[in-house]
Amino acid sequence: MRILFCIILSNIFLSLSSQTEYFNKYKPLADSLGDKYEVPSCIILCVGFLESGGGKSKVATILNNHFGIVGKNNLDKKSSFKSKYKYFFSVNDSYNSFCKLIASKPYYSSLKGNKDIDKWAIAIASKGYAENANLWSSYIIKLAKKQCK
Repeated sequence: MRILFCIILSNIFLSLSSQTEYFNKYKPLADSLGDKYEVPSCIILCVGFLESGGGKSKVATILNNHFGIVGKNNLDKKSSFKSKYKYFFSVNDSYNSFCKLIASKPYYSSLKGNKDIDKWAIAIASKGYAENANLWSSYIIKLAKKQCK
């Protein structure tokens, strides 16, 4: 029982540590883009973290795609990894592309400049970004409340 408890605690610590590490690493980029696009940087970070598995998913590490953006990649010729997700030259390009995608959506004009994380998460999820909009937006909101105090 004591070993199980220690394993659970270490997994929680690693998870929190991983979140903090990701947020610290990409916060300057998200802040810059948040200012430019008038989207809360916390939303950008939370979506990037969730969609990329904290930057550790294969799509994030091989394609530099932290947002699950679908598109072309040229991996078929270079790798055995097959994916429907877009390749980005850098993680910065992925972050920029996500912000441009958000700015192209109809809800953007009504939320632009709004700091309400809940409204942003619900709008993004409910307009087709997530398969399970309620679950996705609730996770983003919980993560934001924990990481973006």
